[in-house]
Amino acid sequence: MEYHTITADTYEKALQEAQKRYGDAVRVHSRREYSTGGGLFTKRRKRCEITFYLSATPARKVAEEGKDAVSKQDLAEFEKEAQTPDPEALSAAERLDTLLPGKELEAQQRVSSQLEAAASMLDDNNITLSLRDAVLKDFSADGGDVALALCDRIISEVKIDHENQAHPKKYQVFLGPTGSGKTTTLAKVAALYQRVGRSVAVITLDSYRVGAYEQVKAFADAFSMPCILVKDEDEVLTAQDKLASYDLVMVDTMGVSPADVPLNLKLRGLLSLFPERDTSFLLVSPAVMKCEDMLIQLKHYNSFRKITSLIVTKLDESSSIGAFLSFAHESGAPIAFCTAGQEVPDDIEKASTLTIMEHLRNLGHSFSGQIGQLS
Repeated sequence: MEYHTITADTYEKALQEAQKRYGDAVRVHSRREYSTGGGLFTKRRKRCEITFYLSATPARKVAEEGKDAVSKQDLAEFEKEAQTPDPEALSAAERLDTLLPGKELEAQQRVSSQLEAAASMLDDNNITLSLRDAVLKDFSADGGDVALALCDRIISEVKIDHENQAHPKKYQVFLGPTGSGKTTTLAKVAALYQRVGRSVAVITLDSYRVGAYEQVKAFADAFSMPCILVKDEDEVLTAQDKLASYDLVMVDTMGVSPADVPLNLKLRGLLSLFPERDTSFLLVSPAVMKCEDMLIQLKHYNSFRKITSLIVTKLDESSSIGAFLSFAHESGAPIAFCTAGQEVPDDIEKASTLTIMEHLRNLGHSFSGQIGQLS
């Protein structure tokens, strides 16, 4: 039996074209629906490929000669066609089973090659855990560029905190381990909002680290922002009253070790006085930290107050943002800001698709020319 294939925009158009060419003898063996294009810069286009054969007993002849003209072989073929599964309900691997032997092998080799290339790119970027699984699940570039398709998958799996970027709550509390860049990042975010006309003030809860207050006070003075040092719970309420007229209040905190029970209790008590409806709790994590260690920090700080947003720092010291993206996906929290460098207020960006792309090794840099052409 000889098989033929025709591709069109829809199943109906493909079938019409087949019948136009071969008449009523067309019997559909299988169909394959897929999309082409659809990267960051091209629109996806749906396509349908049908594979069919020509029946020895055309439908017109059946109508003329009656139902007895239908042979047992025809009935078996009709039954086989009726049992063809709906392609929309199948995975890419399962859809391969509907292809003819030669095309099936070719498609399997293509998908396998794309999957191997994608997995290697994820390894290069230290993308692990649930993010890796989600990106590779049923992965196919649909005949397009593997890097572009992979970038699309990664970006679609990561949340960006557009809400807090555009409409920040009054209190922005910065949490994270010592050395993560909390204070410098706080100064950058404060300056970022001041630039767009928000009135900004600073509260620091860190009265323990030597020079901590002096550091944040120097940043605040540089941008003409009031800065209040808070040492106990009563002073938190007093500071809130003094700064009631400000649009935003940035709150610096001390890094705490899980083993330091008194300091943990102190921080917990201070944070409890910030009203939940008016407060965002941002966890600051350096890109150079391992994903597993970031998750440990998240669990620790979640015990104080629920983390609402993430900030990645020190991207200039890491070859890829991949470990942080893995952490972000595992945590389910959205990314608010990205920093790379020590310059205040310049070395900070609101998290975005382009920011993520730029810091993916062998994925982001390949887009720089295309991005420039779009702007």
